[in-house]
Amino acid sequence: MKKQVLLLWALTGAAMLPAYAQTGYETRPVVLEPKNAPVAKRQTAAAAEYAYPVGLRNLGMISSDDNACCSFLSFNTAINGDAYMWAPMNETVTYVDNSSVSAVDYHWYLPGADATELETQDADATYNTPGIYDFPTMTVKDGAGQSYEYTAPGKLKVGGKGEICTSNMLKLGTDINDPATTAVIAERPFRDGGWLGGTNSMDLVGYGNLFMIAHPDASITGVRAYLPEVPIYEPGDSLIMQIWYPYQTETSIQLMGLPLEGVILRMSEIKETSDTKLKKAAVAEFNLAKPLKISDKPFFFVTIEGFGHDPSKQTFRLSIDIKPVEMDDASLGNLLAHNSYCRREGFSDYLQPINYFGGMPGESFMICPVIDTHTPEGSGIEGTQALKPARAAYEGGVLSLYSEGAEQAVVYNVAGAHVVETGLQDGSASVPARLGKGVYLVRFLKGGKVSGAAKLLCNE
Repeated sequence: MKKQVLLLWALTGAAMLPAYAQTGYETRPVVLEPKNAPVAKRQTAAAAEYAYPVGLRNLGMISSDDNACCSFLSFNTAINGDAYMWAPMNETVTYVDNSSVSAVDYHWYLPGADATELETQDADATYNTPGIYDFPTMTVKDGAGQSYEYTAPGKLKVGGKGEICTSNMLKLGTDINDPATTAVIAERPFRDGGWLGGTNSMDLVGYGNLFMIAHPDASITGVRAYLPEVPIYEPGDSLIMQIWYPYQTETSIQLMGLPLEGVILRMSEIKETSDTKLKKAAVAEFNLAKPLKISDKPFFFVTIEGFGHDPSKQTFRLSIDIKPVEMDDASLGNLLAHNSYCRREGFSDYLQPINYFGGMPGESFMICPVIDTHTPEGSGIEGTQALKPARAAYEGGVLSLYSEGAEQAVVYNVAGAHVVETGLQDGSASVPARLGKGVYLVRFLKGGKVSGAAKLLCNE
């Protein structure tokens, strides 16, 4: 499949590293507890198989054909249970057949989906009921009548409350070369003192992660940043966590675009936690005074600053997933293909990915927003009725919109600005529009309340 990036304008010279980034690094994997590692159920290895839904990370590598809508969940078992992907309600989740057998017949059983059985080669599932479900079971038959069955490992969460991340936490391990391992949690110390992702004697003053959320009605209630241990600190040391909506122009993108929220946390409040799949971890927990609604923006950016520059007096450092997605040269040069970023002293924005400073391209800080989807399984924020399925497409300067029963539609760009607002007739409209390349979010309204939502990727 040919990849079509979300935004091609925000290019960076990924090969031009600052001189100090070329110093040596020692990676220290965190010892992990192999807790009930999921095992795929198959009759014959690789005969029947399907691909997981495309997850919302490395956003600049997502194609319009990928139908990406599921977020990756963190290793927080208290919030996420044993689920590792998170699906929004009323969005289509796609499972693509990857079977090696020459199949002539397909049968899908999809727990939790509106249609629990399908007879198609690929499966498009819609989930309307909050909960945690097994991934689908696919049964295929070859021309001789032999059946092969496959159920993907792991669990899928729908709705409710989730703690998201930019890493694939299906199978934690300590060997980045093990193909069965999807994430390796580690720290990256600088050779000359300090850490990438923490206290350092260089000129790094902040770290941030870029996220996208597809849930049509969602609010951030807090952010949890994970550390390998409680740090050493001096009296009065504190951190500031900020949430931003990126700002898009015709030629670039500002990750620190629109400031939305800031929370100060004393380092004395960083505590060990037993709520993860790790044997040992600490957490810096930033709780928002009130939920921050993010339903009208596709992207948001989370930063952490305030740490010191003397590693002999302070040992704050973030855990990092050091097993990234492989990138081609085009993706390396696309700012939005990366997950985690750094800000240097004297710079006004986070425009240098983690690999500028010794990490591998696509590595991820364990900065994890906590999201409530306003459903009965959430934390009790006022609930909403289930949204109607919705569609949005853009071709030849014409925007096509549909959601059953909707009376109005509003299209938002990455900065949260209204770019199109139109009435609907019988839930649909086709209107002339000038949309630049990028991601847009469409909200459908009935009686002034959100009744449906859709994501729109424009490649024109």
